Amino acid sequence: MMRWVAALLTMIAAGGCGREPSPVTYPLSGQILAIRADTQEVLIRHGDIVGFMPGMTMPFRVRDPRLLEGRAAGDLITATLSVTDEAAWISALTSTGHAPLPVDARREFPAATGISLLGPGDPAPDTELSAADGSPVSLTASGGRVTAMTFIYTRCPLPEFCPLMDRRFAEVQRAVPRDPALAGRVRLISVSFDPDSDTPARLAEHARALGANPAVWQFATLTEGAAIDRFAAAFGVNVIREADGTITHNLRTIVLDRAGLVVAVHDGNQWTADQLLTDLRRAAGR
Repeated sequence: MMRWVAALLTMIAAGGCGREPSPVTYPLSGQILAIRADTQEVLIRHGDIVGFMPGMTMPFRVRDPRLLEGRAAGDLITATLSVTDEAAWISALTSTGHAPLPVDARREFPAATGISLLGPGDPAPDTELSAADGSPVSLTASGGRVTAMTFIYTRCPLPEFCPLMDRRFAEVQRAVPRDPALAGRVRLISVSFDPDSDTPARLAEHARALGANPAVWQFATLTEGAAIDRFAAAFGVNVIREADGTITHNLRTIVLDRAGLVVAVHDGNQWTADQLLTDLRRAAGR
């Protein structure tokens, strides 16, 4: 487990630019639980991907939408997962049969339902998070700073999910001191929804590996899974805790003004560091 976490941290630190490098490929097998053709995603419960990640339930993207044609929930499949430093996608997919979905199968992609989602103008909850160093983190007591907050867990294996959120926040952290409108006026908070694994020591180690400046970028969580799930759900993050300990989740990134009011919400991973910086300037009234 720790070997593939360490490898992913190395990938994050290495970064990269220009033409996408040739991917490393891994065979996988499992069962399709759901398909979202509009976003070219397929939710697969898979076995161990040898050399990359343990078995779990994860949403994967396809770059060729034809791979999803004729597929259905319940299909048993073999596939090829292609991975670079910054992306992972299913590059080949073959149906090998069909079986009833397990009773506990998640038949839908993560999306918070049955709650009042916070949107622009709404106040953030006054829930007190706990930082890696044990200090309290409040969204409503910001010390006069504007806030960008995202949700991650350090075991997340796919480069386009939590590791991408880490890379984007690292970009923002580098840009803030160079921007007169934002220098000293911004804090970044990465909230882990995996408190059992993301202990204070683990979060501190993860922050150091990313070069997070604790004066700007904090990693925080709540000590009880149900509490962090409720907190995340208010922002549209749905956390599915599988019986084997793995986690399926969606992505949301939020910008708050100095008073803790929501200024912007970014769904998924398509936002850029420049877009977030623009939102932070707006939140700061600059």
